[in-house]
Amino acid sequence: MDEMEKSIRTRSEALGYKFAVLLLATWTLVNLVLYLATGGARDMLPTLVLIAVLLAQGFSEESMKRRMVEGDDEYHEPNRTVRIVVGVLGVALVTFFAGFLALYAA
Repeated sequence: MDEMEKSIRTRSEALGYKFAVLLLATWTLVNLVLYLATGGARDMLPTLVLIAVLLAQGFSEESMKRRMVEGDDEYHEPNRTVRIVVGVLGVALVTFFAGFLALYAA
């Protein structure tokens, strides 16, 4: 492949990724509105897939950035991957406990 074909492929993959994330976010919001309006069962699948996709993209981006500057003596970045993992775990714990309290305290 030449550079033009690589550029076209990269742009089309980026547009496909954005469309998939937008579709998952819309599906999640529609499920949330239906859950609030009807009180029926909530489908967690689109939410979990959306979270997994965004986490995979974020971790792969961080990993690529770290590998790119790995041997550079001038550039020293703090370990952001550990911060991100701790932040994600913190948000997950807060979400879990908030959901637990909302379900069982009422």
